[in-house]
Amino acid sequence: MDFTIVTPSFRQLEQLESCIASVADQEGVEVEHIVQDGGTDGFAEFAKKLAQRWPDRPGYRRVMVSGKDRGMYDAINRGFEKARGSIYAYLNCDEQYLPDTLKKVAEAFRSNPQVDLFFGDALVIDKKGNARCWRKVLVPLVGHTWTCHFSAFTAAMFFRRSLLDKGIRFDTSYRAAADAAWYLEARRRGARAGSLGFMASTFVDSGENLGMTAVARKEREQLTRTAPFWVRMFRPGWLLLHRVRRFLAGAHRPLSFTYKIFSSPSAERREFVAPCLRGIWPGRMWGY
Repeated sequence: MDFTIVTPSFRQLEQLESCIASVADQEGVEVEHIVQDGGTDGFAEFAKKLAQRWPDRPGYRRVMVSGKDRGMYDAINRGFEKARGSIYAYLNCDEQYLPDTLKKVAEAFRSNPQVDLFFGDALVIDKKGNARCWRKVLVPLVGHTWTCHFSAFTAAMFFRRSLLDKGIRFDTSYRAAADAAWYLEARRRGARAGSLGFMASTFVDSGENLGMTAVARKEREQLTRTAPFWVRMFRPGWLLLHRVRRFLAGAHRPLSFTYKIFSSPSAERREFVAPCLRGIWPGRMWGY
């Protein structure tokens, strides 16, 4: 099995349907999709419906499990424990892969055997699927991640099984910052990271994203306190370096882009056109 994709789920069945479809229609790779649900009412009936729409086939299997867990990151860890793939990722219910993403990711890993962890670019959309901005993602700086924020999108993050074999898991004591803590631990254990350089997935800016909550800010401060003194003192430098890198990489240039995503209850991907799409995230310019 080439890929294992884990989706943590809880009371988001409408969005989950499109998420599943975006994994099920990937071509050119073998993929298993593990949906780890936290106990959503009607999940069993939903699973039967999806079994008819996207049945297992050679090169594709889906496992749908529902039961109590201790939050999103616990669900992801549980999903990974069931996994059989060589390349791993997690995709939230309101996120989708763009067409041929997994085939291109597999080629990137084959061409770069020294890289353990890849990050792709992401398309930020609204609840209706309209593009808000595109986000160029570079390999996150450890110092910047430790003291500012995690500058990547987990919807476009992929890593080798070897990281799980080393015992690296998401820290369930965090509700919002576990992805940043996971990345720091992976890098501390010697993981080598790379940038894919292409648009891999969509991320929904709902205005209610967990990363913008008071809980996220509190956990960000908690994670920062674990950094060495000199790393914390250099915080303005990490922030400046992050922004200079993005500017030099062309992250703020406008981009004309056509993309296809599932828009429930559509049975096929719907095409959207985003002319002159900006690279600056509205309302988050200074933080990101």
